Amino acid sequence: MDEETAYKILDFVKPTKAFDVNDSPLAPDYSNLDNWAALPEKEGQQFYLPDESLTVNKKNNDVDVFYIHPTGFYEKTWNSNMDKSRSAYERTEIMLANQASAFNGSCNIYAPEYRQATYYSFFAKDNDGMKAIDLALIDIVNAFDYFIENFNSNKPFMILGHSQGALLAHKLISEKIQGTELQSRLICTYAVGYIIPEVYYDELFPLIPKSLSPTDTNCVVSWSTVVDGFRREREKTIFWKPSGWSVELMKQKIVATNPFSWTNDSEWHANHEFHKSIINRANDYDFADRLSLVHTGTTKSIGLTRVQDFSCSLNATNGLVETKGLLIEKMKKMKYFSGDLHSFDVMLFWGSLRKNVQDRIDAFL
Repeated sequence: MDEETAYKILDFVKPTKAFDVNDSPLAPDYSNLDNWAALPEKEGQQFYLPDESLTVNKKNNDVDVFYIHPTGFYEKTWNSNMDKSRSAYERTEIMLANQASAFNGSCNIYAPEYRQATYYSFFAKDNDGMKAIDLALIDIVNAFDYFIENFNSNKPFMILGHSQGALLAHKLISEKIQGTELQSRLICTYAVGYIIPEVYYDELFPLIPKSLSPTDTNCVVSWSTVVDGFRREREKTIFWKPSGWSVELMKQKIVATNPFSWTNDSEWHANHEFHKSIINRANDYDFADRLSLVHTGTTKSIGLTRVQDFSCSLNATNGLVETKGLLIEKMKKMKYFSGDLHSFDVMLFWGSLRKNVQDRIDAFL
């Protein structure tokens, strides 16, 4: 979205008082399956497909994926209460469709709903936003522990997190997985759409390497997508590392992989035979509306974009995945378009990701 629209949304969703843990929503009990947005036995949008050439394997797969959805909460309290009648949960369902669905051919999909931090948390000038994210992490850790103890049955697993979900994944694998028995079963973490500054990688993940090839395992894969030439000049974001919270400039070299080639060079790579960019579809639903509060109940689906052709390259200076081509030219005409393709980090590369998930599973097994 453009800068003016972003500031309007921030003003609208700014919490009315300081963070107070005593005012937080009740912690979810993950033995109550209603607190899981996605389970192999639970029908949901994680099983959507964009065309009839693909098949779904809902359960009994050899590998699990633990999915941490991005921010969908745009209200004036610091953390969501996970009310399924609210628009925040509708956005969780949408993210299951356009992100987690890339895993539905090869993985059992587990996705907790959690007391996600409000969008404003990432722009708060005090530490209230960090406290809100810490509260969200409590839920993710509890959900992950429940997943391991009750669902996983010692199988290999993957992690997918986008945006807020990626930041929470950073903390989860740093604090709970690396250096433990679980690391031997971690095929790959796709931590997408949240910066990992290169200067902090070894501090954050001293035992888990960056992915360097399409079939690396026990590794971290990350990328952030923009149009060719887009720069994040003045933006800052909160960032966590084991020594504590900080505020980091987004204009710095970040860890990244090209999600067409799954390499780390700065060549331009075109879409390939497994490429499928997808789009959300629904009648009478505005996917760009961040200010709606109530779940609409609108029937949704995913499909292929009418235009598919584009290419991408890792910017050698900042690590952003830059894109150009016919599809990108079409996207430039979208409402509120700014040049930052953050919301489309997974959707643009949905087919490539789906293939890479299977490739890494095959390499691991």
